[in-house]
Amino acid sequence: MDILAKLRLAFWGLVIGLWGLFMYQYMDEDMSALKRFKVGKNPFSSKPDYDKPVLKKYPASVYTPPPQLPAAAPLPQSSLALVRPGADIKDIASTPLIPEHPRGDKTLDMRLEERDEHPPAPTGFAMRETRHFVIYEEGEQVADEIAATLEELHGNIMLDLVAFSPWTREKKVYIYYSQSGATYRRLTGRPEWSGGAASLSERKIYVYRSDEAFGILAHELTHIYFDSFFPASAPSPLWLSEGVATYVQSERGLSTPNWLDQNLKLLEGGSGFKLADLVRIESMSDADEDNVRLWYAQSYSVVRFLMKMKAGEAFYIFCKELRDGNPANQALYRAYGMPYNKLSSLEYAWRYDLKTGKISGMNR
Repeated sequence: MDILAKLRLAFWGLVIGLWGLFMYQYMDEDMSALKRFKVGKNPFSSKPDYDKPVLKKYPASVYTPPPQLPAAAPLPQSSLALVRPGADIKDIASTPLIPEHPRGDKTLDMRLEERDEHPPAPTGFAMRETRHFVIYEEGEQVADEIAATLEELHGNIMLDLVAFSPWTREKKVYIYYSQSGATYRRLTGRPEWSGGAASLSERKIYVYRSDEAFGILAHELTHIYFDSFFPASAPSPLWLSEGVATYVQSERGLSTPNWLDQNLKLLEGGSGFKLADLVRIESMSDADEDNVRLWYAQSYSVVRFLMKMKAGEAFYIFCKELRDGNPANQALYRAYGMPYNKLSSLEYAWRYDLKTGKISGMNR
């Protein structure tokens, strides 16, 4: 090889190397958010010295259905029902309750040309801004582990929902984290039974240190990210919203409700709702706890099937079609093609896949 060829080779090697370095630096910040969630312990646990990995199944997730309560019990019909007319605040009960999908004002201000003015920290709280959150933690400072855990959780959620919430590059979610239930109640004015509160329109989540706090954060962040895709005039269907939130909570937030596996086995045996009925349900407040569990498990399972059975943007197209007001069978056909031109076809394929995994390739 003559000297000119060697010089050409060296020149192009230098150009390619510089280009690779530039692309690495440019993409590193975004790609770092896609790391698989992995922390040594759950920093939101009620036990500060808790040293078991967070990859556990919580023994009594916040999303387990309620026990039978006496008639005089001072609880609303649902742990997440709106607490006063027009308020876009929902409570998450400290006892194991399944949330009710809020039907109030769900409009988010997504104007990207304006930066948020972050609320000041409450008295006794430290404030810390990360890439996607403004965290208010009771104490002298926001713990590094809390900030890192939230960012890792966001990255995991975005593996599924990045197309539904592009505003997260500019807008932040506000997390208020109290060290005790007493401080949480003084801060929010919520009742004794409330274990957390969330506001979709204000992008705020209030929690306090407990074993349920991490599950609340994963589930409610999903509602903020996913439900913002739908306008207030045509909110996300209840089954779809709760199915996605339970899916992300289990698959990405790694906080699987302990009742889920048992009810998936019931579905495999043929139990459950007809899909035509499942998609019409807009409130579970009058249902008994067994049916509530089964309904949530089926919503989760159908959403998981829709997400896994076809690669690419099929699930996004399906949701977009629903958002645009098209009926479910038309949305299915436009997103997934034949034979998914009616709900009964989806139901047949989903139930077949529950037993075999041959369509989605999933092993539950």
